[in-house]
Amino acid sequence: MDLSASRTPSHELRRWVRAALYPEDEHCAKKVWLVLAELTANAHDHGRSPVGVRVWRSTASSTVRIEVDDACRDVPVPGVARRGGTRGFGLVLVDGLAHRWGVDVHSAGKTVWAELVSRAAGAEVGPVG
Repeated sequence: MDLSASRTPSHELRRWVRAALYPEDEHCAKKVWLVLAELTANAHDHGRSPVGVRVWRSTASSTVRIEVDDACRDVPVPGVARRGGTRGFGLVLVDGLAHRWGVDVHSAGKTVWAELVSRAAGAEVGPVG
């Protein structure tokens, strides 16, 4: 699914996550939704428009990949609040939930991505390392 993202992930995107993932692995689907919501919120709070979202599932590897684009080239740092206070821990959450994640900077901005692995394939869901 490839969508422009509103301030929060769309109902259509939530329905897709539920339909595609809940029947096989409800635990993974909940983690996917949390990561998706965090990355989308970060793009709106710290990036610049336009914001785009792509989510797809590889049935061969039982991997769900989330990509969120924004037009800012600044690379986020986990655990560092750019706006002060108690903020800045969203990527720490992503790091704990995702199998792996990263940032790709390109001429139009950046893509923050995360991959989660479904238990339905017998793989462990969670961080590697």
